[in-house]
Amino acid sequence: MSQKDSSEMLNFLSISSTDPLFADIPQTSRINDLRIERGIEEYDLLRKAESISKKNAAARCVNFLGSGAYRRIIPSVVDTITSMGEFQTAYTPYQPEISQGMLQVLFEYQSIISDLTSMDMTNSSMYDGPTALGEAARMAYRCSQGDELLIPSITYKNRLSVLKNYLAGLPVKIRTYNIDPVTGMIDLQDIESKISEKTFGIVAENPNSLGIMDSNVLKLSGMKKSALLIVYYDPISLGAIKPPGDYGADIAVGEGQQLGIHLNLGGPYVGLFSFSKEYLRKSPGRIIGETSDVNGNRAFVMTVQTREQHIRREKAMSNICSNQALMSLAALSYLSTVGPSGLRTVASKTMKNAKSLIDAFSRKRTGTFEFKHNPFSDVMLKIPIEEETLKTKLHDSCIAGGLSADRLLTYNDKQHYFFSVSEATTEADIEYLVDSIGGN
Repeated sequence: MSQKDSSEMLNFLSISSTDPLFADIPQTSRINDLRIERGIEEYDLLRKAESISKKNAAARCVNFLGSGAYRRIIPSVVDTITSMGEFQTAYTPYQPEISQGMLQVLFEYQSIISDLTSMDMTNSSMYDGPTALGEAARMAYRCSQGDELLIPSITYKNRLSVLKNYLAGLPVKIRTYNIDPVTGMIDLQDIESKISEKTFGIVAENPNSLGIMDSNVLKLSGMKKSALLIVYYDPISLGAIKPPGDYGADIAVGEGQQLGIHLNLGGPYVGLFSFSKEYLRKSPGRIIGETSDVNGNRAFVMTVQTREQHIRREKAMSNICSNQALMSLAALSYLSTVGPSGLRTVASKTMKNAKSLIDAFSRKRTGTFEFKHNPFSDVMLKIPIEEETLKTKLHDSCIAGGLSADRLLTYNDKQHYFFSVSEATTEADIEYLVDSIGGN
């Protein structure tokens, strides 16, 4: 606003300065300098506003929750696109002649996730990460011989529960393989001893449930025999580490919440599901294909749609009845906006913040990171404090986080807690967390 405009407004209000407008606000609570430098980034502007708002007690809370669902920076354009009226319905686009917009969105979503994972094909979404894993296990059973599925011994309890429910009724057994307690990565000798002709699928996580970026996963394709390799991945991590397709994954699944979807108090989410093209006819859900209309124009249709609530019911591969199209749109919008370089930046900042978190706990002798290999965003620390005491300290400081490892996964050693970071985490947040817990 120009000085002339300011003077005209003051004259209209019959006052000589703005002081009377703020008379009800105590001097100690006023912000004297609201100048914002030119060309500031959107998130830096929001962060500046947040720092000012922290004069209010309710705005001082800090988030270190993660382990599957994360608070990340979402470009404003994502919300703008997903709020458009033409995308608000989640109904399956059975009639292609009136659904070309949504069909193209899903086609582009499939394409961008396939590029991200370096996989041949991607279906047009599943419910969430755990159900995608369940469908992947059933698909592996259809495509391979055997009756044994190998999974990591540290798989999250809730993910394991969903997996068991999906496999209920099939004549299969779930066997676990060990994680090296020193590196936090797959114990290759243990898994090699358990792979046999009975093994139809091997589930590997990267990053794994301990938060570790596991390079041993890269060696599994040469050990799997006739089994299918299923990789459960973190989509943001692919800005920094090899995608599943580059190291021989047959099926790649993950949770897409981090791709432009707000936490929303627990959902909805979107399951990412990619696979090698040779298994197309055994895949669940639906595929959107490109074709031509009667006039020769580019057009999109649902194809390979063997679903029991629709057509070819006797050959159905899954019971995916609903549609996460709006969440797929959010993921597509996010990845299109940040691009390859932006995703690398987000992943790099996340890893940098994870290291800063470990260093801060170590420096102040508050907690210990026990593995030799680096975490991505979920950091498990040994803190010699009872769970209830830690919860009280965090609650009193308005800090969300500190999930007990024993609650998330089968980890018998007590006093291990997860704190998760993202690119939105600041050094000040980390220092505040460590200081709030206190040293020994």
